[in-house]
Amino acid sequence: MIEIRELKQEQLHPGLLESFHHIQRITDKYVKKGSAYELVRTDEIRQWSAEKRTWLSQYLCRQPDSGGAVIGAFASDGRLVGFASLDGTLQGMADGFKYANLTMLFVDDEWKRQGIGRKLFERICLCARDRKADKLFISAISSYETVAFYFSMGCVDAESIVDSFIDTEEDRYLEYVLKKVN
Repeated sequence: MIEIRELKQEQLHPGLLESFHHIQRITDKYVKKGSAYELVRTDEIRQWSAEKRTWLSQYLCRQPDSGGAVIGAFASDGRLVGFASLDGTLQGMADGFKYANLTMLFVDDEWKRQGIGRKLFERICLCARDRKADKLFISAISSYETVAFYFSMGCVDAESIVDSFIDTEEDRYLEYVLKKVN
């Protein structure tokens, strides 16, 4: 039984991710070639250091104060097994849409493939809608698995690039339509 809930400021703390397991082995990733993406073989491992865990926890702690949101997925024993965050900034673009920034979505390695990521994504979309966003912008790690997850949620390659929401130039920029603009 997994409980998905929005975390309040007092529920966020620097040790939030101490027992969170995250190691990502990337064997295939998308690389931009001109205006298209090509899937290439690679052998990369992404793992959080102690410093990265501290930084991520501190970042999550700031989100509610800036108008953002943090959604947590909790196992029956109270352990955090997944989380998603949205920063509080909306960015209007020339296409007439207001974009919200999905800054993080992670599921503990031991809890993957149980629908937790889908539930977190759906809930963070509700938070973005509540903040009057039209679209969700995602600067996603370009691994095949990450991009496939977002595509399965209904995301597409971003029509507009929100420069201030980009994490790295190697990411794949995606968007999700939250509602239609009249």
